[in-house]
Amino acid sequence: MTSTPSGSSVPITVLCGFLGAGKTTLLNHLLTQTNTRNIAVIVNEFGAVNVDASLVVHTDAETIELSNGCICCTLRGDLLTAVDRLLRTRELDHILIESTGIGEPLPIAQSFCLTPEELALDPDLPNLSGRVHVDAMVTVVDAAQFFSLWNREDVLPGDAFERGFGELLAEQIEFADLVVLNKLDLAAPQDVTRLRELVAITNPRARVLETTHGALAAEEVLQVGLFDPEAAMRLDAWIEELEREHTPESETYGLGTHIYRSERPFDPLRLERVLAGGLPPNVIRSKGWIDLGDGLATLWNHTGRQLVLEQAGPWHNPADASSELVLIGTALDPAALDALLDEALAEPTAEL
Repeated sequence: MTSTPSGSSVPITVLCGFLGAGKTTLLNHLLTQTNTRNIAVIVNEFGAVNVDASLVVHTDAETIELSNGCICCTLRGDLLTAVDRLLRTRELDHILIESTGIGEPLPIAQSFCLTPEELALDPDLPNLSGRVHVDAMVTVVDAAQFFSLWNREDVLPGDAFERGFGELLAEQIEFADLVVLNKLDLAAPQDVTRLRELVAITNPRARVLETTHGALAAEEVLQVGLFDPEAAMRLDAWIEELEREHTPESETYGLGTHIYRSERPFDPLRLERVLAGGLPPNVIRSKGWIDLGDGLATLWNHTGRQLVLEQAGPWHNPADASSELVLIGTALDPAALDALLDEALAEPTAEL
């Protein structure tokens, strides 16, 4: 396959937003509209299993998974190396990057604006200058649950500055070129009004789009030319970020993951009873695939108080039918979570 022509700069769109805001859904809407373009996708998921990469719609686009770290610190070199490889092996019109739900836009943007002096400090980093440019930093916001997170008074463990959810949400909004207010169908009208006002105050330069289920026209998000590197570099936050040692968000915000797996299918009635009381409140996000014993793969998508189970069609190979969930939260108790979910499993099939 031919590589990107020499001398052409490929635009990069970065999708940020808190856990469950709808980044992957938006990404899929964009991909279904851009089949005629050569687009590569990089998905960075928090945890060892990159569930989001498996949820990206099947297109001709190449999807690269970067897991178990964040691309703004521990995986920064991996991100730049992945982009460099794409440029050398494919002819590209655009690169889409989906960050983790706890990623901050600013350090990701800085990764693509490294100076010669910064590159000299790490000779292993590829020089992408003139080969790519950030087109827009996009933050997706869950309008339905934003203020329940914003107003949480508890301090997240592991944060030396005693910050909470609200500060992370603010950082994701403040550096965005484009803010997408998603899930308007689930949000209270007064919350949407307050959210518009908050964005206008914290980031008046941002363009704001509103949607349901991430359904936006590609031309509203891609190749919009909203990122201004010179203006970004003059921001106090940009300078402060350069001067501090970036701590992985998993440490800063005290978040951890637990992976639940089962070869036995869930029993639908038992699962309904187990979930009637909801998952433990310290589980703020969970997602994956589950087997309900009906021959169909079922998508599990949980954020805050919302849990959606959606049939996605038959398993490609019935022998592979199983359940795998990634649970994200604070102070997780793996044994208790396993025991809770095990209660919903079907009885073992008697061997003949």
